[in-house]
Amino acid sequence: MFEYKVWSHFDGEDKYSETIIAETRGKAKYEYYRNLQECFDITFKDFVKHVRCKKIGLASAESLFTDKKEFERMCQNRGLSEFAYQGMKVEVAGKKGTIVGNYGFNLYVVFDGEWIRANCHPWWETKYFDCNGKLVMDYTKKLSV
Repeated sequence: MFEYKVWSHFDGEDKYSETIIAETRGKAKYEYYRNLQECFDITFKDFVKHVRCKKIGLASAESLFTDKKEFERMCQNRGLSEFAYQGMKVEVAGKKGTIVGNYGFNLYVVFDGEWIRANCHPWWETKYFDCNGKLVMDYTKKLSV
């Protein structure tokens, strides 16, 4: 896995820079497109014409984490600041992972065994665990049988 800096180049101006972990440049560009496709009404084929990508080097766990202040601001706005932190273990829809930051008002979670950050809503089917593995918050729906 490698770390890539990916950005768009529209109207002669560089915009929307993001660091992405991926196997190839093409996969980095596609991940970038997926992250931004809500902002643009454009196909990937047309979008990629405006994307620049630079390989930074080998991926590291540190490169998966986002800005701490931005993460704390998101936690404050979402009501998570009492318990959530970067590096916290979570379970989202039954998949275990680690919080590495935020994307807007959602969590970035790296699921166990993967190198890709997943954009996860902090209240959707999510359980939060402290450093000892104890459940501290549960946003999963309880189904009665």
